[in-house]
Amino acid sequence: MLTLNKIKFTDNGRKVIYDYSVHDTIKKYFSKEHLLYAKYNVDVSQVPLSILIIPFLSNVLPISWFANFDIEVPELDDDFYNAVIKVKAEFQKQFSDYELLGNLHSQKLVSNHIEGNKTAMLFSGGVDAYATYIRTHEQTPDLITILGADIEIKDESQWKSFTSFIENESLLKENKKEYIETNVREFYTYQVELLLKDIGWWGIVQHGFSLIGSIAPISYLNSYKNIYIASSYTKEIDIAWGSTPQIDEKISWAGIQVHHDGYELKRQDKVDLITKFSIDTNNQFNLRVCYSELRSGFNCSNCEKCFRTILGIILNGENPNNYGFSVDKNIYENIFKILNQYGASTGMQYFWQELMEKAKATNNFFVFENKEIENKQLDRIRNSELDKLMQSKINSPKRFTEKFKFVLRNKYPWLTTLYKKIKL
Repeated sequence: MLTLNKIKFTDNGRKVIYDYSVHDTIKKYFSKEHLLYAKYNVDVSQVPLSILIIPFLSNVLPISWFANFDIEVPELDDDFYNAVIKVKAEFQKQFSDYELLGNLHSQKLVSNHIEGNKTAMLFSGGVDAYATYIRTHEQTPDLITILGADIEIKDESQWKSFTSFIENESLLKENKKEYIETNVREFYTYQVELLLKDIGWWGIVQHGFSLIGSIAPISYLNSYKNIYIASSYTKEIDIAWGSTPQIDEKISWAGIQVHHDGYELKRQDKVDLITKFSIDTNNQFNLRVCYSELRSGFNCSNCEKCFRTILGIILNGENPNNYGFSVDKNIYENIFKILNQYGASTGMQYFWQELMEKAKATNNFFVFENKEIENKQLDRIRNSELDKLMQSKINSPKRFTEKFKFVLRNKYPWLTTLYKKIKL
C-alpha cells in the first residue's frame, strides 16, 4: 500500500511536495532522497486538494498497476477517478502480456468544475509540437513546457537556453508560456524499469499520463477546457507507447477534454505541414528536436533525430539551416556514418521508411552544392540501403546485454566510476 499523507507547499505556494508513505514490500521502487514534487510559476495553494493530487497519481498509478499495490488518497476529483479506471483498461489492452493489478482508493470524491474555455498545449519545440501548434494556433493556446521531462532539472544551462528559445521565438509571441518543474523521473528507483521486459519506462509507460496530469493545478487557475498533447506515432507503428489517443483522451478532471493531436499524420506529414506553413505565412522559425549535450546551437545536427528532420526538410525543397540546423553538402555521408554506429528500433525504422518513400516521390529537393552528386546520395536512401541497415540491427537485438548493463550501473554505481577511472 502507498498512502498519500499530506501535501506541503513551499516557495510561496508555487511548489507542491507530496508526502507519502510506502509499505516495506514496495519501498524498493521509491527514492529515499526525493519525494515527488511539482513547481509552478504561480501560487497553487488555493487549488482544491482533489485536483492538486492529480499530478501525484498520474505518476504513481502506473507503477502500482505493474507492481501490484494499492494507493490511498484523502480525496479526488470524481472525473479523474472515473478516468483512471478507463486509462488502466487501455494500458491493460496495450500490455496484454502483463497482468495489471493495484487499485486506487479515495476517501472522498469531489465534483469540480472549471469556468472558462481556454486552450493549452504541451510544447517542446520539436516537430510534433510545432505541427500541433500550427493546427491550433488560431486558438492562441497557452504553451506548457516541463523541466524534468526531457531536460534534467540539474541541467540549468540547457533549460535556460530552451526557455530563451521559446520566449524569443517571434511566432510564439502571442502565446502565454507556462513552465513546470517536476522530478517525475527522479522520485522512483531503477527497480521500476525492471517491471518491464525492456528498459524504457518513461517512454513506454509513464510520459503521457505524467505530462498531462502535471497540468491539473494550473488548469484550474487558468480556466483550461481543452488540453492538447502532440502524437509521437501513428497507428501504423505497432509498439507499446505511453501516449496514444486511446490513453490520453480518456484522461479528464473537472470536465477538461484532452486531445491527442496529429495521430493521423505521419512524421513526414508533420514536416510537410511545418514547411508549408512557414512558406505560406512567411514565418521563419527554429525547430528544437534534440537535447544532445553536443549541441552548439538549437540542435546538434548530428544525431538520428536531427537527421530525420533535416532530410524531411530537404525533401520539401527547403534549407534546413533556416529551421535551426547547421549542415552542408556532407549531410548524406554523415547520416550513413552515424546511423551505422548506433542501434535501431521499429519506430525509428518506420520514420526512415517514410523518408525513403518521400525521396522516391520527389526530385525537387534542396541542393547544397551539386544536384547530381546529392541526388546519387539520395538514391542510396531510395534504394533501401538505410532500411536494410536498420532491419539488420533490429534482427540482432541486445536486450539482455543492455538490461544487464543497466542493472549493474544502477545497483553498483561505484563500478561505473571505477571503470571510467581505469579507462582513463
